[in-house]
Amino acid sequence: MSTATRPPGRLRFSVDEFGRMQEAGLFEGRHVQLLDGELFEVTKNPPHNAAVAALADALRAILPRGQFSVREEKSIEPWPDWWPEPDVAVVRGKAADYFDRHPGSADVVLLVEVCDTSEEDRTKKLAGYAAAGFPVYWILDLGLRQLEVYRDPGPSGRAAGTVWAEEVIAEEGLVSLLIAGQVIGTIAVAELLPRAEGGVS
Repeated sequence: MSTATRPPGRLRFSVDEFGRMQEAGLFEGRHVQLLDGELFEVTKNPPHNAAVAALADALRAILPRGQFSVREEKSIEPWPDWWPEPDVAVVRGKAADYFDRHPGSADVVLLVEVCDTSEEDRTKKLAGYAAAGFPVYWILDLGLRQLEVYRDPGPSGRAAGTVWAEEVIAEEGLVSLLIAGQVIGTIAVAELLPRAEGGVS
């Protein structure tokens, strides 16, 4: 399960403040993200971690070698009041291209969040990623056993809360990875989901 929770109260922070807290080691060993000025701590269990790994492996298997990289649970370039850490990101270029910077919306071709009970992925993050101009966003829902695909958020700066085009793919289906309108390959959703006993299909 991946569950995003926020501490009691409603304190707001800037990207600079969040960065200083990270540098001071306040979140050592914890997954904390800044979403629309609020801090959210994300807890992850084995099915979530296994699904993230399975998804990253499946993407690497179909991406053109040397043209794209798959990043697992790493930061992307922050924007005002936002500094998320998506479960999986597909970015242009090689890992070495990001030794001295985070990838931004111009570099990212796909963002993916794996969730079970958290609604932040399809509410707050959906609006934030659309407003920041990320082209494609997937939500792999372990509880509903489906993959949600959001595409074409419109120009950067689109109003928060705007709904993207949506496709819901059941576990029996296939999802196509599209980059710049071209189908790169397909992935079976069932291969990404945990079995009843806790393994990954």
